[in-house]
Amino acid sequence: MLALVAILPFAANASVVVAGTRVVYNATDSEVTLKLSNAGKSPALTQVWLDKGDPKVDPAQIDLPFVLTPPFARIDPGKAQTVRIAYTGEALPKDRETLLWFNVLEVPPKPTEAQAGANYVQLAFRSRLKFFFRPQGLPGSADDAPGKLTWRLSSQGGKSALVVSNPTPYHVTIIDAHVGEGEHAARFDEGGMVPPGGELTLPLSGKATANGQVSFTTLNDYGGPTKHEAAIH
Repeated sequence: MLALVAILPFAANASVVVAGTRVVYNATDSEVTLKLSNAGKSPALTQVWLDKGDPKVDPAQIDLPFVLTPPFARIDPGKAQTVRIAYTGEALPKDRETLLWFNVLEVPPKPTEAQAGANYVQLAFRSRLKFFFRPQGLPGSADDAPGKLTWRLSSQGGKSALVVSNPTPYHVTIIDAHVGEGEHAARFDEGGMVPPGGELTLPLSGKATANGQVSFTTLNDYGGPTKHEAAIH
């Protein structure tokens, strides 16, 4: 099969670009908008929807209190389409953020006559972005949440690991973490997210010692990296 695919021409370049890497919907907002741009040379048909975390579920079977407009759109080359997302008010947890996923499916255009007459493979591209619904009146702020994380040393599979606990009502995305400096530092570079009131185990590449400092990087609401330091207990 791989040999067959290797000799077939591909239409394998995603054209639709999503502005931003995440979406934050504050409960006080009437709606949020997201811009989709077509950087390709052909028209693109897009479908957008939210899911609860399982990417395999049929969009038609997902029941969420949000309306996305338009759910389908044709975007011509060099043009853009604004997607509006409105909360319809049904109950979601009020004591913590809710994490959903924003999906964009780009369907390739119909092959030309020349392409249709040859062995030609087309691929549909799907992008998924984190979508945070933030209730009104949560204590603290998302910017302050990384500084409230607590860290302790543990082990996983016989190797050093860090367990990070999140006492806040906000999700915290961790890009990397390390204990120590230089070539002897014990590192975690795989990325992960600590849910509100939850914890996450970060396996380290080297041996770490207790009662030290952990340096780590998180992502803010705009997808930008922010560096922090904290004590290991």
